[in-house]
Amino acid sequence: MADRTDSLSLRADRTRNHLSELVEDLQHQITPAELVNQLVGYRRSAQGPGVAQTIAAQVSKNPLACMLIAAGIGWLMFSDRAARNPAPPRRRPGAKRASSRPKKRRA
Repeated sequence: MADRTDSLSLRADRTRNHLSELVEDLQHQITPAELVNQLVGYRRSAQGPGVAQTIAAQVSKNPLACMLIAAGIGWLMFSDRAARNPAPPRRRPGAKRASSRPKKRRA
């Protein structure tokens, strides 16, 4: 029984090491830049329009939708900047300070 347990442990260790090596190899081979290069390379090799040409065609077909998308992205960027750098509260020009004295009641 001990021989079988040792054999299974050794096999599990070998498999774990092999999987670890495969994961390391994949991490070095597949980067976001590599994925983009493969995508763009695939589009060019397929004799289809490139990514820039496809985007330009969509903008010319749907200008209103593209303007709304751009406005939404701009709004997100502006709101993120405003959240990081809040402006100090402004006072109104004619605003009076509240006094600390209690008001007199009329009888």
